[in-house]
Amino acid sequence: MAGNITTEQDFLEQVAGKRLVDGNSWVIINPDGTVEGVGPDQQPVSGTWSWSETFYRRSIHFDGKDLPEDLQVVSIDGDRVSFAHQRGAGETITWSIG
Repeated sequence: MAGNITTEQDFLEQVAGKRLVDGNSWVIINPDGTVEGVGPDQQPVSGTWSWSETFYRRSIHFDGKDLPEDLQVVSIDGDRVSFAHQRGAGETITWSIG
């Protein structure tokens, strides 16, 4: 099913717990509210997530620094999931579900 994910339940069913891959990077957004993975240069990625209204909210530690909390629009199309930063107004990152 293609389209925006607008509820936490849909996010949990369609994205959480799956390995998301982009080149050498991967993350797993765990159902327990944690995030783990590896960045492009094999730096560890860690953090937390929650659901806020219709947005995925994440706080990530990556490459030795804390990235600002961000609300993101999540969309899915087959085995691809996209996260549009800044409530959908910023950069969009697309991952393959592995």
